[in-house]
Amino acid sequence: MYRTLLFDVDDTLLDFKAGELQSLAKTFALLGLPYTPALEAEYLQLNAKLWERYEAGEIPREQIFATRFTQLFKRHHFDADGLWAEKKYHAMIDQEAILIPHVAETLDALGEYRCYIVSNGIEAVQQQRLTKAGLIDHFADVFVSDVIGAPKPTNAFFAYVAQRIPRFDPATTLIIGDSLTSDIQGGRNAKIDTAWFNPHFLPNRSQIQPTYTLSDFADLARLLASR
Repeated sequence: MYRTLLFDVDDTLLDFKAGELQSLAKTFALLGLPYTPALEAEYLQLNAKLWERYEAGEIPREQIFATRFTQLFKRHHFDADGLWAEKKYHAMIDQEAILIPHVAETLDALGEYRCYIVSNGIEAVQQQRLTKAGLIDHFADVFVSDVIGAPKPTNAFFAYVAQRIPRFDPATTLIIGDSLTSDIQGGRNAKIDTAWFNPHFLPNRSQIQPTYTLSDFADLARLLASR
């Protein structure tokens, strides 16, 4: 039986992708730059690769923010300041707090569990977004990589979490998240069962296999009740 639940934030509790696309469009509009589906897809691919490198310990998180717009603008010979674009984009996306369907009512039903946040983000930003979404009171603590000094999926991240959760027991802990490389691999590294939140039914072509897969956040309550 699970007692402790570890939740990712972006695209697990909050719809980061929706906020991301809105903020991207606004940033390009501020700069007077064209914003096309192809350019959007190129940014998302570039950004994803940078985050993968961060999760693998190859680059610091700050390098993501310092280079993603700069690299994109350089590729397309845009006469625009990538660091200025990052500042404006970050200011907008940090305010986004769009709930994933069924998150609020599901968390309301999990009062008997000890719930915590585990995020590769910035603590103040995640605290602010969770508060804005009305979710912060569901969590006993918030663990974020910028404070820990190591990202999911590293053992250092989960060792920090384990040391700070009273009576932590991997055998009765479940991590819930949308990222195979961050949340699910992190759980596997820490010997914790995993629930992959996959509402878009994305194919898993990796070697990273979750313990469970959820297509609807409400399925979490049913999964826990069955265990």
